[in-house]
Amino acid sequence: GLNTLIPFEDELYYNLRPKIAIKNTIPLEGDMGINPYLKSLLNLWKEGDMAWVQGVGYPKASRSHFHSADIWESGNLDGKGTEGWISKALSHNKQGLNGIVLGDNNLGPMAGEQGRSVAMQNPKEFLQQTKYLNKESFKTSNDALSHMLSVQNQINLAADLLDSKMKNAKASPVRFPNTTFGRSLAQVDKMITNGMHLPVYKVTLDGFDTHANQRDVHNNLMNHLGHGLAAFTKSMKHHKLWNNVLVVTYSEFGRRARENGSYGTDHGSGSVNMILGGAIRGGLYGKAPSLKEEDLVNGDLAHGVDFREIYTTVAQRWWRRPSPWGQQHKPVLFV
Repeated sequence: GLNTLIPFEDELYYNLRPKIAIKNTIPLEGDMGINPYLKSLLNLWKEGDMAWVQGVGYPKASRSHFHSADIWESGNLDGKGTEGWISKALSHNKQGLNGIVLGDNNLGPMAGEQGRSVAMQNPKEFLQQTKYLNKESFKTSNDALSHMLSVQNQINLAADLLDSKMKNAKASPVRFPNTTFGRSLAQVDKMITNGMHLPVYKVTLDGFDTHANQRDVHNNLMNHLGHGLAAFTKSMKHHKLWNNVLVVTYSEFGRRARENGSYGTDHGSGSVNMILGGAIRGGLYGKAPSLKEEDLVNGDLAHGVDFREIYTTVAQRWWRRPSPWGQQHKPVLFV
């Protein structure tokens, strides 16, 4: 987070990261700026279509990749449970498909019996793999078999939708980067612009576990992120769909405030989430965490915004559904 949304006028930032601090930050507001490799997204900030939520986390944060990912994706602070938070938020949708995960077999926040979501590498391969799947729908009182049949029914639902919408799909005139992330976004773009208006699409950009040589690795990832999202944004605007789209980032945790001896940073907490969209209220939300030694929590940034407040915002103000946590968490008003 600190090398993405950067407190570029805070001397403590450079003291904590003498080797890996970003020196040519692009100013946004006050003493906060963005990584220069996100330059391709700068116009979104100027147009009010970019928001940053600062100091996002949860109490007593786990530094385990798997445990913290379970917490972020389930919305449960113990990380337990098989239902993702999106599945719970969209549990009213009994007939249609909730979403598609691209390039990753982990349904994450869309997992569970009520998820009504599928994972695939890409639509073309998915249709080839499901071509000979039994298309009949069955019911049974056997719980284990019922789960298997439910998964089969969801796969068939996705295959039917893809087959009907993508058979004569038109390609976007926008060129996407030839990266794994760019290709995933291009597939999402193709599905949306050809009429697959599902509530959720999930794509992943890996590689942020920067224990060593962080600055170059992280800058390269920012470059992939920025150019991929810039192409996606351009296509959504071209198809006049930008006001119908909300882009939200998440990660299982942030990094320690202080760099380590390998010019990297170790697992930490308290980070930032970026939100993009034509219908959002752009700006900085939350308070930038203090970098004073006495304000750090075991060397980590203190969090001021519970990550479930962001999820509540998406559920209540974007999908117009009740929050999975009732009134426990108030929305952040970026929508």
